[in-house]
Amino acid sequence: MRALPDIRGLKYPDEFIARHFFKRGLHQRAGKVVELGGGTGNNLSLYAAYGWTLTNVDYSAAALEDARWNLGEAATLIQADLSLGLPDGIDGPIDVLLIPNLLCYLTNAQAHRVLTAVREKLAPNAEVFVRTRLVDDYRYGRGVAEEPDGFRLATPETGEEGLFNLFYTEASLVNRLRDELGLAQPDVFRVSFDNLQAGVRVPRNSDLVVWGAAS
Repeated sequence: MRALPDIRGLKYPDEFIARHFFKRGLHQRAGKVVELGGGTGNNLSLYAAYGWTLTNVDYSAAALEDARWNLGEAATLIQADLSLGLPDGIDGPIDVLLIPNLLCYLTNAQAHRVLTAVREKLAPNAEVFVRTRLVDDYRYGRGVAEEPDGFRLATPETGEEGLFNLFYTEASLVNRLRDELGLAQPDVFRVSFDNLQAGVRVPRNSDLVVWGAAS
C-alpha cells in the first residue's frame, strides 16, 4: 500500500463503501472482492488493507495503470468495456461485488447482460454494493432521450457531455437487483448533495445506495 501522498487519483474510498465494509462486518473476514468500474482503486484500497483478494475491471487503461501503482502487483486488473458485457478473467466465487459508479452509464439491456452474467459467479450470500443515479438528479432530462429514463447528456458542466446516462427510481433499481442479482432484503439509502466540478457548482446530485446479501 502506498503512503497517502503517493496515491494517484482519488485518495479515499466512497463514504458508503466504507460504511458497508464495517457495518456488514467485512473487516472481520477476508475473501474475493470484485469492483466493476473500479477506476484507480480507491475503493479497493480499503479491502487491500484487510487482506482481501482484489479484482478491478475498468475501461480506462490510464486508470488501471494508476490502480497498479496504488494497489500493487497482487491485484488483478482487467481492462474491459462493460457496455459490451462481462469480460473473461473474472473468476468466482465472488464474496463481495462492488458496483458504485457503473450502472448509470449502461443502457437497460447492457445492465441486464452484466448483472445476470456476474450473478453466476457470486458465492452463496455474497455481499453486493450498488450506487447509482436517481431520476431527480440534476442531469435527468438534460440531453437527448434514447430510452425511457436514459439520455445522451448535454452537460459540459459535469464533464459528461456526450455520455449516456440511465436514471433509476428506488423501485426500479431495487427490483433490478432483486431479479438479476438475487439481492434479498436490501438496505437502501438516498444520498443528495451539491458538488463542485471544474469550479462550477452542480446542484442536486441524487444517488441511491443499495447493499445486502445475494441469494
